[in-house]
Amino acid sequence: MRCDKCTEKPCGGGMACTACDAAALYADETDRRMMRAASEVEAEYYGEANRIQEIIIFSQKMGYKKLGIAFCAAFSEEAAKLGAILDKYFEIATVNCKVCGVPKSEMGAMESDRIGNISCNPIEQAAVLNDAKTDLNILMGLCVGHDALFIKYSKAPVVPVAAKDRVLAHNPMGALYCSAIYKRMMKAAYKYAEEHENEA
Repeated sequence: MRCDKCTEKPCGGGMACTACDAAALYADETDRRMMRAASEVEAEYYGEANRIQEIIIFSQKMGYKKLGIAFCAAFSEEAAKLGAILDKYFEIATVNCKVCGVPKSEMGAMESDRIGNISCNPIEQAAVLNDAKTDLNILMGLCVGHDALFIKYSKAPVVPVAAKDRVLAHNPMGALYCSAIYKRMMKAAYKYAEEHENEA
């Protein structure tokens, strides 16, 4: 499927463009509760609550008691601020990406003078929050790939509150909204496609 290329958007009106039994996908009661809570947050607070507020409201509707924050060490100040807010509503467990202080040489990870020799450890971050028995984990600024590993190994559902983008002030969507950046990226994409067109 390529929904991004669709111009008619029939699904928005409940008209399926492909055969599916969507209701069957939500047979699990916890999944149904999450869907209900998410739709209530959207309907009740649309355009009024920011993402952090929505996470709080969603978690309350779900009856969550303990939230985890997995954050990049570069986001320590932001994690502390978020923790100070969430502390008023929930029990909190936090873990930064450098947990256990493993040298990159032991992880087989590339080393660089610009970023230090201690490896990020997203699987350990997930393990720490799994041991803490969190109900929901919040992802804050992990590197691309490290975030994927954290999500893979987290036992609790994961919601992102910040996506790392060192170039665009942690606003990855800026690359799509800024026409100059978008045009540069498209030019590079076309060049790449031309150089690799015979590899398929």
